[in-house]
Amino acid sequence: NTWYGAGRPSSRRLALPSTHMRRPPEAKCFGFALPLSGRPLFLVLTVSAIGSAVLYAALQEGVFQVPGFKFSGWMTFVTAATMAVCGHLELLVTGSRQRVGTLDQYLRLSLLTLAGMYLTNASLKYLNYSTRVLFKSSKLLPTMLLGTLMQGRRYSFLEYLAAGGLVGGITLFTLGDADTLPSFHLAGVGLILLGIAADAATSNFEEKAFFRAVTPASHVEVVAYSSMFGSAWGLLLLLPTGELGAALRHGAKQPQVLPLLVGSSICGYASVSVVLLLIKLYGATVTELVKSMRKAPRRESVSVAE
Repeated sequence: NTWYGAGRPSSRRLALPSTHMRRPPEAKCFGFALPLSGRPLFLVLTVSAIGSAVLYAALQEGVFQVPGFKFSGWMTFVTAATMAVCGHLELLVTGSRQRVGTLDQYLRLSLLTLAGMYLTNASLKYLNYSTRVLFKSSKLLPTMLLGTLMQGRRYSFLEYLAAGGLVGGITLFTLGDADTLPSFHLAGVGLILLGIAADAATSNFEEKAFFRAVTPASHVEVVAYSSMFGSAWGLLLLLPTGELGAALRHGAKQPQVLPLLVGSSICGYASVSVVLLLIKLYGATVTELVKSMRKAPRRESVSVAE
C-alpha cells in the first residue's frame, strides 16, 4: 500500500497512516463504515468521486440551458448553502456534534476555496474551455510543489516525471475532440494560474490542518463548516450586485431551476465528501490524481447536457 501514500513527509506528525505503525483511520462515508480496505476501497472511492462529479456537472450544465439563466453568483450561493445543510444534517444524524477544527481554520479554508473559485471563474472571461482544461489538468504538479512547501513532503524526479506524463496524457485525451484549439490571453492565464495555486493550497491545507493533526477532524465536519462560511461569503458578494432579486424573479418564471440547482448541489456534496475522505486516507497528491481523471468524463457529461 505504499503507493497510495506517495511522497515522504519529513515529520512524523504529518506522516500518512501506515498499517505497519498504527491502524489506518476508519473509512466512513455518509454515516456508514465501508467494509473495505486497500485497493478495493481506493477503487470504490475513485469511482464514487468521478461518478458524483459527472452528475454534478451534468445537472449544473442543465441549469445554464434554462432560457434566461445567467446567475452564476446565485448558483454559487445555493450550492454552498445546500452543501452546508447536507453536512450539518449528516453531523446531526451521526451524532458528531463536537467540532474538532477551529473556526479560524474554517475561515481560512473558506477564503482559499473562494479565491480558487473566483479566480477560475474570472479567467473564463478571457479563456475558452479548451484552455481551461489544459491548465486545470495540470493541477497535480502545483499540488505536489505546495505539498513540499506546506507539509514537508519530498518527491523524487521519477515521481514528478510520472505526474507530468499523466497530466499530459489527460490533457491530450480531453482536448482530442475539442471544437476549438486552446487560446491564450495574458490576463486569463494569470488568473487561472492563481486559481490553480489557490486550489492546490486548499487541498494541502485541508490535509495538514484537519486530517494530519493530532486529533483529526471528520471529512463531514470539514464540508459542513467550510460550506457554511462559503455560503456566507457568497451571499455577501451577491447582495450588492442586485443579482439576488433578478435570480428570484427568474426562478418564479422557471420553477425547474431551483430543483436542478439543489440536485446538482447534493451531487456536489457527495463529490466533495468523497474527495475529502480520499485526502484523509491517501493525501492531497493522490487525491489530485483522482480529480484529474474526472476531466474527460465531465466533458462528456457537458456534451450530453448540451
